[in-house]
Amino acid sequence: MRMKISLLGARSGKEAAAKGGMDSRISYDEQKSTLKLLGMTLTEAPLEGENRQKLGSRGGVVVLVAEWDQDAYRGGVRSGDIIAEVNSTRILSLQDLRKVLRAHDPHLPLFVFLLNSRGWRFVNLSFISALP
Repeated sequence: MRMKISLLGARSGKEAAAKGGMDSRISYDEQKSTLKLLGMTLTEAPLEGENRQKLGSRGGVVVLVAEWDQDAYRGGVRSGDIIAEVNSTRILSLQDLRKVLRAHDPHLPLFVFLLNSRGWRFVNLSFISALP
């Protein structure tokens, strides 16, 4: 049996957080154009200079905040990181990321390729602590 991750609107994300469980780890706020995932707040942003050249794109998904006491930060994600790939799929928008997450089995880790001012990094993030 394969489980899928569901993406929630801001209101349903709060309801799921109150109940606990995996759905409380992901929420999408269309008004703010942000996605919250494992303690990260992500948004789309224009890329400039070297980052634009390295990713070969005018825009990308940037980590606005990586909360220090949450899974993403513990896994090595930091504020300001740019998400280049998740599970070997190129990520240029929140829509790309949402598509990957919908198809993702939460029993398996997310493999995330990041870019920041120090260079490229690979992190392995897990949903396992969110499973009942």
